[in-house]
Amino acid sequence: MSAQLTLKDLNLTNFATFSNQRIKFDNNFNAIIGETGSGKSLILEALQLILGARADRKTVRNGFDYAIVEASFSSDSKSIKAYMDELGYPFDNDEIVIKRIIYNNGKTKNYINYQSCTMSTIVKFTSNFIDLVGQFDNQKLLNGQYQLKLLDSYAGLGEVLSDYNTTFSKIKEIKAELEIEIKRSQEIAQRSDYLDFQINELETLSPSVEDEEDLISKKKEYLDLQNNQSLFEEIECMFSGDENHAGLNTLLKKLDVNFSKILSPSQMDDFYSSQATLQELYYSVSKSLSVEVEQEDFEFILERLDQYQKTKRKFNTDTNGLIRLLEEFTLEKDDMNNINQTIDILSSKLDELISNATNLAEKLHEKRRLLSHKLAANLTSLIQELNMQGAELKINVEKLDGLNSDGFSKVEFMVQTNKGEGFHLLKNIASGGELSRVLLSVREILSNNDSISIFLFDEIDTGMGGETALKIGKHLSNLSNSSQVIAITHLPQIANNAKKLIVVSKELVSDNEEDRTISTIREISGLQLREEVALMTPLN
Repeated sequence: MSAQLTLKDLNLTNFATFSNQRIKFDNNFNAIIGETGSGKSLILEALQLILGARADRKTVRNGFDYAIVEASFSSDSKSIKAYMDELGYPFDNDEIVIKRIIYNNGKTKNYINYQSCTMSTIVKFTSNFIDLVGQFDNQKLLNGQYQLKLLDSYAGLGEVLSDYNTTFSKIKEIKAELEIEIKRSQEIAQRSDYLDFQINELETLSPSVEDEEDLISKKKEYLDLQNNQSLFEEIECMFSGDENHAGLNTLLKKLDVNFSKILSPSQMDDFYSSQATLQELYYSVSKSLSVEVEQEDFEFILERLDQYQKTKRKFNTDTNGLIRLLEEFTLEKDDMNNINQTIDILSSKLDELISNATNLAEKLHEKRRLLSHKLAANLTSLIQELNMQGAELKINVEKLDGLNSDGFSKVEFMVQTNKGEGFHLLKNIASGGELSRVLLSVREILSNNDSISIFLFDEIDTGMGGETALKIGKHLSNLSNSSQVIAITHLPQIANNAKKLIVVSKELVSDNEEDRTISTIREISGLQLREEVALMTPLN
């Protein structure tokens, strides 16, 4: 399988000791060599910037305002094209360009395919396809989390793990929501009795502006009627008389007898007409004033109005305010009930998610357990080829009690460095050189299983030599059959397996009558490569 992505060239402008340098890379195995201090580490630093590392303004060449690091990648992969389209950085002619500009004031500008971008976008892209293995990266092998990640990559558990991670993330979200709702429930539960009392009081009153106005109107009406009753009694006394006074009716009868002797017939007609008018008036008045006031109704009205006044004083508001308070109290009470319902719904959803996550975790655990034996066997075979004869690697997969972000599997790499000495945790007994060989074996095995297309090795051969270094060089060459490999090395045994040598050196040049140090690059391949490697081991 050929790499989906390859680094074509790296352009350095005003970058530390590099003035204006273009480095071209082979699609397979590239070895970066040179004397200590020549600038090999600067190339690695430039590549780290391309991977999204934080820039240091000290890398800007003295006397210049900015430095530029630009890398061109080649890819005809449809999946990478689709991925870049999704990121919003499409590319043409199978070329992807990442550019970093570092200013001497510490500011930076970042570009992908000539479009401005964030550092996180660069990291998101490069981390999917490029793996940097530094001098101390073999220490990652001592981490159980990293060991689990390696096993998952080998077992091809990406899809199941993605489903599990999605479910586990939802579990955390639901748990957080549930905690908030439970806390709210506990806080407002203390108001429950208070709300019940207030709601009951307000519902008993059932406040209404129209109702209050109607009661006030009826109260006035009843008071008016009570006043009219007294007037009616006076009028009745005037017409009918009492024990002390003759009434109007008696007077009219007397006048009727006496006036008939004095008045003329027409005058008598006027008298009788006036008498009829008075009688009619008395009847109308007596009819309108004879309405009786029901005492019970009146007392009910007074009690209701008194209840309105007391309640308004209690809550220090008017009737409209009482109506709003009842609505607010009722909504708050309903919210309490809704919270309990929400808690029940969230608890049920959480149980369902945990059940689903548990099933996925079981599937992950079983796959890990089964594939751990195969991965251990493959790693054992490779590390033995790398001069660890008699060494054997075993992978323990233990089931934990609770779920975590990776399921419930605990992975431990165990190693037996000498036959019959027993297995021990890798972190407890492996040397730096042994860890480097195990890490290289892992990279070689996984190169066909994941999306990593470019491997950058920073002096993975530190502390090695002889036949072991030679075998590491061959394995790096094997790895380059499926992925592009760029390795910084001091050892000719490793450089001898490269398809291309990138030789870094320093020299003094005169710049405006001032001597300046500059790093330069020579690219060597073909027959000249062997000659250059021979120079790495001078016999004199």
